[in-house]
This record gives sequence, C-alpha cells and structure tokens, in this order.
Amino acid sequence: MSIKDIIVALAVTDEKDPGRDYALAMASAYGAHVIAVAYAVVPDIPGGANAALVRGLISDAKAHVEQQVNEARRRFEAKAESAGVHSAFHGATASLHTAAALYAQRLRTADIAVMTQHRSGNLERVGDVFLEAALFQSGRPVIIVPSGFVGRFSTERILIPWDGSVQASRAVFAAMPFMKDAEIEVFSVEEHSKGRDFLGSALVEHLRRHHLNAGLAQNSAPDIPSAILKEAELFRASLVVMGAYGHSRFREFVFGGATRLMLSDMRCPVLMAH
Repeated sequence: MSIKDIIVALAVTDEKDPGRDYALAMASAYGAHVIAVAYAVVPDIPGGANAALVRGLISDAKAHVEQQVNEARRRFEAKAESAGVHSAFHGATASLHTAAALYAQRLRTADIAVMTQHRSGNLERVGDVFLEAALFQSGRPVIIVPSGFVGRFSTERILIPWDGSVQASRAVFAAMPFMKDAEIEVFSVEEHSKGRDFLGSALVEHLRRHHLNAGLAQNSAPDIPSAILKEAELFRASLVVMGAYGHSRFREFVFGGATRLMLSDMRCPVLMAH
C-alpha cells in the first residue's frame, strides 16, 4: 500500500514548521493528499471560580490562540499551493484533551501522521498529550520531525532499531511504503534477558523476500538508547523506524528509555508506532 493520506499537526506558535514542510514534500513525492490540523486549545473553567472573571480571561486566551491557528492555516495553505499539493484544513477550539482526542480520531482514517518535535523534545504537557494520543488512540504510525530539521524528505537510508517487540513489528510494517528504494539497516542491541539478536536476522530475511536492500548490524552496548542514536549518526540515517513505548509510559518517564531519548535528542525524522 502506498501513502495517499497524510495528516500533519501544525505548529501554531512558530512560523517555521519542519513537520509541515516535510509532510508537503512527502505528499509531493507520493502524489498524496495532506490534511493539516490545528487546534485552539482553551482551558477548562475550574469549579467554584469567579465566573465573570474566568470567562473574561478565557475569552482573551481564546481570541489569541484562534488568531495563531488562523495564521498557521494561512502559512500552510500558501506552502501547499506553492508545492502543488492537494490539501485541506481541519481546526477546532477545544480543551486540551478534547483536542487531542479529535486529532487521534481524525488520524484513524489516514495513512500516517507527521508532527514537529516539541521544542523541549515532546516532554512538556501539550507536546506529550498530542503525540501520545496519536500513538495510543489512533492505531496509525507517526513521523516526528526534529524541530531544527533543515534537510529534505528522504527515505534513502532507513535505520530499524529492532528488539523483536510487537511495537517494533508494527513500525516496520507501517514503514514498508518508504522502503522500496532504500538502503536499510536492521540494528539490534544484545539484551541478555531477550537472547542474542531477537530474530534480527529473520527480519532481514523477511525484508529481502520483499526485494528490499536490507542488512544487519549488532551491538552489545549497555546503554541501548544512546547506541541507537550513535548508530543513526554512523549510518547517516534519513529515517529511523522504531516501536514506541515498549515499556509503560510511567517507567519510561521515570527511568528514561529509547522512546523518550529519541524524542529529546533526535537528529533525523523518526517513524514510530505503538
């Protein structure tokens, strides 16, 4: 299956939006349609608050964020027209969690989502809520583009950090449309609790049966997330394909993990699936 429907979450607070530009370049490469989404997020009214005062504050905040959304929409439509990409826009004014739920719901009828990495690495509240809604509530893959990314859309060199998990398998399947002409490296880091390579060689054989150019690299580094980042740099990866949150989100938040490190220190676009 090819990529024909892309949803991009616009970065409404910044004129520069690498995720937007990446999604439009992907759409141009695959002849795909792009739907841009942007939400004016307004706070919920707390119980027992001074109603008149709160309504006034929320009204001011609502006007400000709606103006930001409109400006983001104008920038997107101008870029899409310039690129010759068929596009549409969806926006709404809603509370944070309602907006995130709307985003995940809309993504269920698309092939893939594209988002710009949050400035602090998707670790702040809003960044996490929208990304996690996409990963946990949509059933679709997400490409996160680094906030400082200045490269072009490319799938020439694809790195697959492989741990044999369900999440990694879903990410690989979701990335198949990007692999046709790519040089692919399956990268596994030995974990004694999982055995030596958790079928990394079997994944390579599977990809080769699809006539894909795949090879295997292995490592025994004790710091798995750092090993993945280093390998992505050595391999000169244009796209990393990996499972997201193989452990619980709480465990990854407290102890770190490959997902959180990639989100904070990523240097190239990363396709994730849960």
